[in-house]
Amino acid sequence: MNLEGITLYSQTEYLNREIIGSRIYKIGMPSDHSIYFSLKRESDTIHLIMDVHAGGPAVWLSKKAPDNPSEPPAFCMLLRKHLEEGKITKLQQKDMDRVLEMEVSLLGRSSRIITKQIIIELTGKNANLIFAENGKILDSMKHVSPLMSSVRVIQPGYDYCPPPAQSGLNILCASPEKIVASIPDEVSKAQWKQLVANTAGIGKYTAEQLFFQASIPFNATYLIPSDRKKLAEAIACLQEVVRNSPSAFTVLISKSNQCTTIFPYNAVCIPKENRVEHFSSINDAICFAVQLHPVSLPEKEELKQVVKTEIHKTEKKIEALKKDLADANDAENYRIIADSLMASLYQIPRGSASCTVSNIYDGSTLAVSLSPSLTPAENAQKYYKTYNKLKRARKEVSIQLSQAEQLLIYLESVSESLNFAATRLEIEEIREELQKEGLIRKTKKSRPVMEKSAPVRIIFSDSTTIYIGRNNRQNDEVTFKIGSGNDIWLHTQKIPGSHVLIKSTLPDPEPEALQTAVQLAAFFSKARGGSQIPVDCTRRHNVKKPSGAKPGFVIFTGQETYYTTPDEKYIRELLVKNGIK
Repeated sequence: MNLEGITLYSQTEYLNREIIGSRIYKIGMPSDHSIYFSLKRESDTIHLIMDVHAGGPAVWLSKKAPDNPSEPPAFCMLLRKHLEEGKITKLQQKDMDRVLEMEVSLLGRSSRIITKQIIIELTGKNANLIFAENGKILDSMKHVSPLMSSVRVIQPGYDYCPPPAQSGLNILCASPEKIVASIPDEVSKAQWKQLVANTAGIGKYTAEQLFFQASIPFNATYLIPSDRKKLAEAIACLQEVVRNSPSAFTVLISKSNQCTTIFPYNAVCIPKENRVEHFSSINDAICFAVQLHPVSLPEKEELKQVVKTEIHKTEKKIEALKKDLADANDAENYRIIADSLMASLYQIPRGSASCTVSNIYDGSTLAVSLSPSLTPAENAQKYYKTYNKLKRARKEVSIQLSQAEQLLIYLESVSESLNFAATRLEIEEIREELQKEGLIRKTKKSRPVMEKSAPVRIIFSDSTTIYIGRNNRQNDEVTFKIGSGNDIWLHTQKIPGSHVLIKSTLPDPEPEALQTAVQLAAFFSKARGGSQIPVDCTRRHNVKKPSGAKPGFVIFTGQETYYTTPDEKYIRELLVKNGIK
């Protein structure tokens, strides 16, 4: 859960109405990343929960107190000693940032009022809760030592240093025209990134909402005058809604059943594969969000991270090999220099650091660097040696580059397989495949023999069935075990994706079946969500698997290319009709 500054603005306004003036009568620490204060109000009690877990930091009120461990941690004991019976006198947000500052006042010696601070930093992976007095840190939930950060140390005894302030215009206070004027007419990256960078209080999700309301494509790189006018109007509308105590809040929920963010307004643009829930209170929205349980399989996320790391490493290797190959392709220049030096030995003084000789092949002038410690003939031999080395390397580097490029194609296909994997069985098959390819180590613990997952099977008509592979093992099964002869085989052109097969008792499948199969091939690919996706179609007997090729890799001939924009509603209805998740 990534809460934007405007969402925390609404929660701060809500908390100010609910807890200012209340007294802390109990403090608990349910986990190593959360604290709660039980508060006595005029007519009842309420519990303020502050969670700084890196995955979804938030602050909210609950009617029920969380369970406490039997032994309270030292940090909890410190807060009890200093803050119990204290009164919450102030709560403010720091400059539209994701930082809240709470002041707790207590009666000290000689009836003197003592004020202490709880600083709640809801800044993603760096989220923290800090206990301070007069700007000096007394303790914190997470310590940051000088060895961990030379910029910002968070340890008892150090002065509190807030996170770097946002330099952009306040999205709620600055005039919409000034905000829009700060954005250049054209940028190399998407304009929404410029809007987020030039403002304080919003992130990607609200920027998307603003661009949608202004009818500007989210990936637009330039703005025309009419775009600027519409964007200013959308920002003005946002300011009016958020500043005037909104009564509608939208929780955006990902397909893995996790809260992506919370909007302090009615969201009008819902990203694909996301759903929303609506609430009339910001606190109710946060309470709902923190209780969501993700449905994604941890094994799937683990393999995704492994494949992502391997893709990054392979891309860097390809970049380095291309540079080596470019150097190796200059080998002929070294031979020309060496030959020209040998023809001009008598003209070159011994001990020279450089010289100019005539190219014996085209008569041009060559400026040549020399080693002063070597004779002219030895310098020529050094160039011959470099030439021979690069000549030998060129062949080897070309082979390595080809292998790395094939590995990248394979890894991208595995990455797509993981996106479509819906069961533990399919995920386990991908793990076994990666182990066989040597990309992850085999575990010593023996695993039970598992049944194999089945490809997607769609009964299109009495005479036609469509098969789809959702991982490389299934792809090979669809193509080489289920498919035969004149069956129709489909795959996205030069894009990682599933093998799709049409089996029909007819000489040629129905045109509607072919059109559906083309859409399915595009839908079950990396290009999913795009338009005019190229899909190659050929007879199954034209598809071959090279000896020693990686799982899922094939070559084919005689293809015809179709271009399609998948109708996702139709495809999902088709999958549901055939009992496919």
